[in-house]
Amino acid sequence: RGLAFLHDAKPQVIYRDFKTSNILLDSNYSAKLSDFGLAKDGPQGSNTHVSTRIMGTYGYAAPEYMATGHLTAKSDVYGF
Repeated sequence: RGLAFLHDAKPQVIYRDFKTSNILLDSNYSAKLSDFGLAKDGPQGSNTHVSTRIMGTYGYAAPEYMATGHLTAKSDVYGF
């Protein structure tokens, strides 16, 4: 739900480092996202992606992002 919230926000936020070690559990075992250091505003207007320097954790970063530097919400979904 946290990732969906970020992707539906205005402006959209792309997390960029979605992995198990960045998901924490509170005392009720509800998942919470942590470490927003690499988060970036998503594409605006008619743009379909954001071009950016490639960052994140190898193995969790989407292959198309690693190859092109084009960042979309789908890049986060790959890490999930």
